[in-house]
Amino acid sequence: MATLDLASAPPGAHLLEHSRAFLPITVIVAMTTGTTAVVAANFGSVSYDPNSDQIIATMIYDGTNPDHHFSIQWGNCRKVDQPDHAVHQTIDVSILDDQWNDAATKPYTKTVRVPLATLSCRPATVTLRTAPDFHASLEIPARP
Repeated sequence: MATLDLASAPPGAHLLEHSRAFLPITVIVAMTTGTTAVVAANFGSVSYDPNSDQIIATMIYDGTNPDHHFSIQWGNCRKVDQPDHAVHQTIDVSILDDQWNDAATKPYTKTVRVPLATLSCRPATVTLRTAPDFHASLEIPARP
């Protein structure tokens, strides 16, 4: 099973580190204004499970309750020409938190499973995205 953790995130994932740098500032501003900061969901680990043909993502989020639900929104499959004239496919998947504006009072994690049985865009690089701009990518092989 291939696993992609934040420590080995692809180029461009440095946005996560920059956004973490601003987190203390957000908390300080929220404390001084009497409000509670809202922190978006982020990724823990992301992996492809070939046995179940699913992407398994650990979502990390803050809130007042653990009952956040995450929905999946697929983007369009895009073909990208490679220098060796091979064609490669990419597709974005947004993972949306139904309580994105829940006050950030306690950290939680939840495992989200993304079934790929009906995904026709294969093999492909799948990029999971969550607001504001956290993302993780992994390679999905041809249909098993």
